Amino acid sequence: MRALFEAWNANLWKDASGLLLWMSNPAWHSTVWQTYDYDLDVNGSYYGARSGCEALHVQADPRSGDVLAVNHTADALHGAVVTAEALDLSGRRLAAPQRQTVDVPASATAPAFTATAGSGVHLLRLRLSASDGTVLSENTYWRSDKPADLQALNTLSGADLRLTRSRVTARDGRLTSVLTVRNAGTAVAPMVRLSLRSHRTKQRVLPARYSENYLWLLPGEQRTVTLSCPDTGAWTAGELEVTAQGYGTAAVSDRPGN
Repeated sequence: MRALFEAWNANLWKDASGLLLWMSNPAWHSTVWQTYDYDLDVNGSYYGARSGCEALHVQADPRSGDVLAVNHTADALHGAVVTAEALDLSGRRLAAPQRQTVDVPASATAPAFTATAGSGVHLLRLRLSASDGTVLSENTYWRSDKPADLQALNTLSGADLRLTRSRVTARDGRLTSVLTVRNAGTAVAPMVRLSLRSHRTKQRVLPARYSENYLWLLPGEQRTVTLSCPDTGAWTAGELEVTAQGYGTAAVSDRPGN
């Protein structure tokens, strides 16, 4: 889903002025098309689409490695900085970081550089920052020389997820809390999915909102996520728990009272 919108970005105003999604939500469980499910579960495809549709965005061509800064706003972006790092699955740099200052006109794109290629399966971490250092966009790709290299993700170990959550507050008909998820391990934690659940029933709480989800966390890296759900009376603030699990990483829970 991210690639669909990034292909549009790459061809902005050349031969593409928009992108139409067909059947953005299905009437039953499906593994294609939807940005959210029939039961209002928000899937990884939603976060991929949201990434590709950022007003200010940084992306890479999966074939050539060409890195592009995208500005969908009505104001020009001056003195922005694009950086790229190639990392192995332990988070170790494979080459010196690349850096380029760009000016991006309103509703336009600007090329930065061609990202350094790594060997085997590795990550490409991109950032677009304002001239004052504020991060405007972050994007992570996994790359490989051949498809079989990706099997290394199946044996990935060493990630260690830790959760810290604020007290749940009730306001405007919603239950809200702030969660910090950190990778305290020695390997990359890929596609960390956060799920709000009832500790009593173990069922997922739906619908639920997450400010971010399906996270790539490098060793030592952490993210702060705001999550909320309707205050319907079906569950209490004290029974809500959050589980986090990445691809190949063990699930951890932030239980009430922890």
